[in-house]
Amino acid sequence: MHAHLNYTAAALLLRPLLLLFVLLPAQSRAAAKFPETVEAHVRLKVDPRRGDQRVRGAAVLPYSLGKPLRIAVFAEGPEADQAREAGADVVGSEELVAAVLESKGKGLDFNAVLATPDMMPRLVKLGRILGPKGLMPNPKMGTLTTRIAAAIADLRRGRIEFKMDRTGIVHVPLGRVSFELKQLQANIGAFTAALLAAKPEAVKGGLAKYVKSVHVCSTMGAAVPVEVSSLLAAMEAAAAVLAQQAGKQDGEAQP
Repeated sequence: MHAHLNYTAAALLLRPLLLLFVLLPAQSRAAAKFPETVEAHVRLKVDPRRGDQRVRGAAVLPYSLGKPLRIAVFAEGPEADQAREAGADVVGSEELVAAVLESKGKGLDFNAVLATPDMMPRLVKLGRILGPKGLMPNPKMGTLTTRIAAAIADLRRGRIEFKMDRTGIVHVPLGRVSFELKQLQANIGAFTAALLAAKPEAVKGGLAKYVKSVHVCSTMGAAVPVEVSSLLAAMEAAAAVLAQQAGKQDGEAQP
């Protein structure tokens, strides 16, 4: 009897399941002594060797991962003032560039970076320091922008960046194992929407033509395959939550 049960469990791990049926066991199997994260690993139907098929993007998750965040903004003049008013932790221009150069990347007191386009010529010299840490501002990622206040708000809300690896897989955190199922579902839906937005032009068609497989797991848990089509329902859930959050913010902003 036990052998039959073990065989059934093993078979389930090999069979793609609907998203919600995967998220629950991913949470329940988390047994590490530290707060585990629920992760998604998405294999794409692209050729990672081709430059025109590389996938990179960013998503604003409806529910923040809760990661401590210190934001540095390279700006001057009115944009620097906007950054301070929006809650940036470190704001500067030439003096901030000099401080980062002097530090050689050691002991940086920020883990997220934004910059205005006019600062980019001065930031080039920081490429060897910020680049390996994934902190170099990039217009495609929304971190090199004139909309500084909005970018800071996105980071605080739960913005994540993703990038396909050499094997054609994108790895992303979805939230803590302590999150409610609906929160994890909304987060993976928001990520899926962003992943679709980052689809290379060479890839024609929708989700089924773009995504080969999806696996979900906790940090230390076994990965379980997800039915790709079930991500569409997650996208709808994310859109509903984001619309509700936007409506609430608009209401709070009115006098």
